[in-house]
Amino acid sequence: MSEASQACVEAHPQAAELDNPFRRRLQLIDDPQQSMALISQVLPLRRLVPACPQEPWWHYGHHSRLGSIAVSAGILPPARLWIAKHHTLTLILGYAGEQTFQQSAGEVECLANGCLILSGDAASCESSLLSTVALQLEPERLMQTALQMGGLVQSPEGWADQVELSQAWLPADPAVAPLQEMLRDVVERAERLSVYSQLLVERMQLDEQIYRVMAAMVLPELRLDSPLDRLRRRSDQGLDAFDELVAFINANLDQALDLSILQAHSFYSRRALQYAFQKRLGCTATQWIRNQRLDLARQRLQQPQPGDSVASIAASCGYRSMSLFSVDFQQRFHVKPSHLLREARAGLPPETW
Repeated sequence: MSEASQACVEAHPQAAELDNPFRRRLQLIDDPQQSMALISQVLPLRRLVPACPQEPWWHYGHHSRLGSIAVSAGILPPARLWIAKHHTLTLILGYAGEQTFQQSAGEVECLANGCLILSGDAASCESSLLSTVALQLEPERLMQTALQMGGLVQSPEGWADQVELSQAWLPADPAVAPLQEMLRDVVERAERLSVYSQLLVERMQLDEQIYRVMAAMVLPELRLDSPLDRLRRRSDQGLDAFDELVAFINANLDQALDLSILQAHSFYSRRALQYAFQKRLGCTATQWIRNQRLDLARQRLQQPQPGDSVASIAASCGYRSMSLFSVDFQQRFHVKPSHLLREARAGLPPETW
């Protein structure tokens, strides 16, 4: 930090205690509008409101580039921010404090020493006193980097949409902890090197290293020992990621199966899930799961086991509401499930539908 900035920090001891890899380059900003302008170079803000508007505003910020990646670093007092919809992805590294982002898909947090990749959807953010580094990434380049790393010539179905998700990782996350550490190390080395030569940062392609680490964090396929071999095995078996998802659903019809669960198991995005089901099966994921459950229920009603009841069969097929099960079953098969069960027990053939 410059001598002038260091003198200002002494007036804000809470800021002086926070770590930031760009600390020596942070400059004091005493106008919220100027803070918005600086942050918006990476994360477009529509509005910024201090949590304590009666107190004088202060913010230590810095904007620069690490090769092709725009960077905004800063120490910010508690505030609320509104973010406009944009086409890029924002990588946020937390060094102190907490941020909670609210988007249409739900809530996601970036904690101290955590990492977040924020999609281009509009969002609001509430933050405590915090220190962060935000980097602007291009979804297309992230996708291309992932393809190169995987040794593929085209993206597997669903991967392209996956990079649009907001995702957060904690330091203790065993799947990505080493990648987080590597990511922070690359950012800090790039910052130190840029002090002496910005051109050298570009020639060392440190921005490409950041993209590679982020691709491995966002796309779990790349963290497998041999992603290409796995994809080839799927091909040899006539299977793909969608087939694996269908097998998972059929094996777990008695469990809760919403889009969030399918997304976590398959690594499809919500949009990619809906697209894949429409393309492959001609209906939404929810409709297909409901039909599979009803088909399974009909089979079990026609071949009941001792002690089976309509309620127990409905529950074993994933229904938590008897009234909903009865309505869905009658709409699908035009017969009450209780009638079908009685006929099966009486040894009578089921009604002709």
